[in-house]
Amino acid sequence: MNAPMRLLLADHPATRAGIRIALAGRADVCAEVGDAEAATRAAEREQPDACLLSRDIPGDWVAAVRGIGAVAPHAAVVVLSELGEAAELLTAVRAGAVGYVPGTLDANRVQRIIAAIAAGEAVVPRAMVADLLLALRVGGGAANGLTARESQVLAMLRRGSTTAAIATQLGIAPVTVRRHISGLVQKLGVEDRAALANAGSQSEGGRRE
Repeated sequence: MNAPMRLLLADHPATRAGIRIALAGRADVCAEVGDAEAATRAAEREQPDACLLSRDIPGDWVAAVRGIGAVAPHAAVVVLSELGEAAELLTAVRAGAVGYVPGTLDANRVQRIIAAIAAGEAVVPRAMVADLLLALRVGGGAANGLTARESQVLAMLRRGSTTAAIATQLGIAPVTVRRHISGLVQKLGVEDRAALANAGSQSEGGRRE
């Protein structure tokens, strides 16, 4: 009989308590932390099989994903988020996460996440798979010469985000967003900002899920 999965929880106390209850007998919570830096330290110390990490904890959650991957390379990191943004999903995957789970958690959902990790599967909402594939393809840069940040901005524009929303989500100034948009217009050979969304759709043959 296989030993229970050793799990690191990096989230707010109330959420951690709910996850512990949901996973009673299904996983061994080896450590609980409440900020990004502590998550990396705990991963190095405990060498967990998996980590559920909230993007809303204090500190740099992206650095935490990278840090856990560096100090505990066998740990599967799943990012928990309330946002459900394609750009954030891409950021998590590029940082080394094997999963991204938006929205609220209930016991059944937590158990499904752990079952998927145990099976070696990626944990990505079905509705966001197309966005992830598009963002990775466009953001690879080989064909269009886009940077990672430009691909994030393009993905958010395609989802209808405003300049202010993009700036807030990516943690940059609105003027920086506008500069990225200008660069995208030039690189993708389109007329204006409105055409950028269509450029994203056309790269998938015009099909939208």
